Amino acid sequence: MHTGGGTDGNTVGATVGVATALDDLKSRGSALLVVGTVPEDVYTRVSACLLGGNGDADRRRLVVERGSGSDVRFDQIDRWTPEWTRILSVDLAARNSTADASGATGASDRLGPDGSSGLASPTAPPSPTSDSTSFDAYGGDRTRDDATVTVEGSIVDLGVEIGTAIREFDAVAGDLDPAELRVAFDCVAPLLSEYDRQTVFRFLHLLANDVRSVGGMGHVRVPEPFDSEIVRLFAPLFDAVVELRLDGREPQQRWHLRDAGLTSEWLPIDDGR
Repeated sequence: MHTGGGTDGNTVGATVGVATALDDLKSRGSALLVVGTVPEDVYTRVSACLLGGNGDADRRRLVVERGSGSDVRFDQIDRWTPEWTRILSVDLAARNSTADASGATGASDRLGPDGSSGLASPTAPPSPTSDSTSFDAYGGDRTRDDATVTVEGSIVDLGVEIGTAIREFDAVAGDLDPAELRVAFDCVAPLLSEYDRQTVFRFLHLLANDVRSVGGMGHVRVPEPFDSEIVRLFAPLFDAVVELRLDGREPQQRWHLRDAGLTSEWLPIDDGR
């Protein structure tokens, strides 16, 4: 990821600090919150960058999205077998009963001493409402459609499906290398339309811990301003917040690194990985 430059001593020092912090996030596993009210294509450019391009041959990718529209972040991907790429297309049913809400939030009680969650636990049951693709060998050329799985049901079903995919990526890789797994989660807005904030908060807590537990890098989109109430609520769950904006017609990004206590300058969005 491009981290900017400058000639001022303080600016250079801050830029080096941000670059160092980003390297640290890659080495130990991390979860990023991507925010800002920007056009869809601006977000997808950043998401493509975070997922890694076609030159990153050893990247395994999991994308959780609502619908299956045209998406530039898939243009550079040519490995569509499920051991390399999975797309979960989410169709959540409205389930606002007490049982369903407690089922989702109660998953936080399964957090282990190392911070890993029950969503990726070996004892997690398979989702009965999805058409999961197994890691069988495929013949012929595969496409994006072959890598897409539709997930229907509740937030609990979605959590189980994500946890299963992460666990299977780790198994087929024989333990994932740092930053080998890249995860994009685009469904916070539809979750908030179906569930209360506490339920979604706990779900994102588990998701972030599942990604970190295998040394992956995940990013979650919340299309709201950086200073909005919902961003302030969710930000502590993440290692960094990536703020997006349009400066005229020029898309820009600014990184807020929590542990390092650093904020970058406004930087151009490029295709660096």
